[in-house]
Amino acid sequence: MNSPAFAPPLVAQHVVKRYQQGTNSIIALDRVCLTVQPGEFVAIMGASGSGKSTLLHAIAGLIDIDAGSVAIAGQDLSQLSDTALTKFRRQNLGIVFQAYNLIPSLTAEDNIRLPARANKQLDADVDELLMRLGMSDRRSHKPGALSGGEQQRIAIARALVCNPAIVLADEPTGSLDSVTGTEICKLLRALVDEQHRSIVMVTHEPRVAMWADRICVLKDGENLAEFETDGRRDLQTVASQYQEVLV
Repeated sequence: MNSPAFAPPLVAQHVVKRYQQGTNSIIALDRVCLTVQPGEFVAIMGASGSGKSTLLHAIAGLIDIDAGSVAIAGQDLSQLSDTALTKFRRQNLGIVFQAYNLIPSLTAEDNIRLPARANKQLDADVDELLMRLGMSDRRSHKPGALSGGEQQRIAIARALVCNPAIVLADEPTGSLDSVTGTEICKLLRALVDEQHRSIVMVTHEPRVAMWADRICVLKDGENLAEFETDGRRDLQTVASQYQEVLV
């Protein structure tokens, strides 16, 4: 494996995940491979049941895998104890969920600070994050007083506060209307272009995936194909390429 100092943010090799349903063994991931380079934005697409969310959970170390390996910034997750994995995840992974997962009783600012406090990073620059995401004037609001788009921006800020090696976004626009969803896509794109962030995003929508640099398509738990968007942000082209792969 590469030295951690020069390792890609993500290298997943031949990942296998099985689930048991009665006497049947269901293969959710079948030798899936994915490498993400620094400053790269990758979208994982596939129909419901294709394995895309399972892959994201495996990358995050939220589920055990049955074979293969997942390395984040050169660290093989299988070599870490549960306690060490929890600490490593807090320090190296930023996770954005469709449902936001903000704590209702805390302000926007306190929700952002949670991971930094857990890591004892008391000097985390929350002011800069709030300003960058256009949320400075909403810092004292609790989630119930924020729109869906504002809550997702706070969730993204929370994912970035510890300066992770990679950001994982699971259907980040799934609970948003199309206009607000596009705003979130533009924000993720800007984080890659301006801050050299590395992002892996799961989506089933071409209009969301087109903001990525590269699209990886899964079907029945297997790598089906991948293609680059070439920066065109062309919905029709991306949708057509996706459908051609699935045929």
